[in-house]
Amino acid sequence: MEIKNLKDTLMSISGDEEQVEDILLPVEVEEKVDASYKFKNRGKDLEWMTKLRSKSSKIYDSSIMSLPDGRWTKEELRSDSDFSIECLNCKQKIISKDNCQVLNDMPSEFWFELMDYWHCHKPDVKEDKSSYTRFETLKPSKNEILIGSSYFQGTPATFENVATTKENDNVLCIKCSAVLGQVTAGSLYKLHKWKLQLIRSGNTYKFPPECDITISLINVVKANSCRYVLVKCKTESLLVWIFSVDIGVTLTGNKSFKRAMKLLYTNSVTTINRCLNRQVVEELDFQETSFNAFYSALQHTNALLPSSMKKIGEWTISYTSLI
Repeated sequence: MEIKNLKDTLMSISGDEEQVEDILLPVEVEEKVDASYKFKNRGKDLEWMTKLRSKSSKIYDSSIMSLPDGRWTKEELRSDSDFSIECLNCKQKIISKDNCQVLNDMPSEFWFELMDYWHCHKPDVKEDKSSYTRFETLKPSKNEILIGSSYFQGTPATFENVATTKENDNVLCIKCSAVLGQVTAGSLYKLHKWKLQLIRSGNTYKFPPECDITISLINVVKANSCRYVLVKCKTESLLVWIFSVDIGVTLTGNKSFKRAMKLLYTNSVTTINRCLNRQVVEELDFQETSFNAFYSALQHTNALLPSSMKKIGEWTISYTSLI
């Protein structure tokens, strides 16, 4: 096996029978093919390895704060004043210029942990978190939409003609009764982005449920540089180790992530308990839809890896796109 050609982000290789395969690379590499660009057999399952030199030692801004904020952000929605958010099931308009005059971002979900950085002297209240309840309560006005990483929030009056509720506090599409979200403790309607679709500049966009967890992992890294997250859903738990961020990777079938996170994960109770005792672990709860989609995506990506790169000890290896 040898390299036949290198051009920007494309590598062509030939096998023993002179067949040629093209591999898309996540970054541009030096195009000069010399003796150091040789494949070495890893000694198992006909796997081969080589190392390439990238054109730049700094591909992306290394700052954690340069990580993307997610999808369907305030800036993205403001770029088209005629955008609309529809029910994924029946295409009923849920958010549009008819009921949305103001867009605002939700505060960080980790605001309490950041309190020490905001105040020389904290508000003169008791030590426990319950004393800060009045600071947690959001009071958006009618026709104001608050944008979270994977959801929208607004008052019942904002959604009075497009959504309704039932006794179990689910928020339903008024046209087809599909569940769009839940009523919050502050009596706001919280609508999940993966239950909706975005119409912007004439194009239709959907929000993959697994992005709910991916964006939360990014926010954990941004907020407190934590690298261990216990992802929970009802009785299920998955410990995720954010091994590296903002890297490029190409998988089997030329599936390429320009910007990705390398994640190690496990559902072993023994490993989870050991990590909880030794590491700082952020614990986050998610809807079943998001949890199942995220876990399935990790397993699917792991299946595309060479056999020698599927696991490290007790941890299973996977990647997820940042964008």
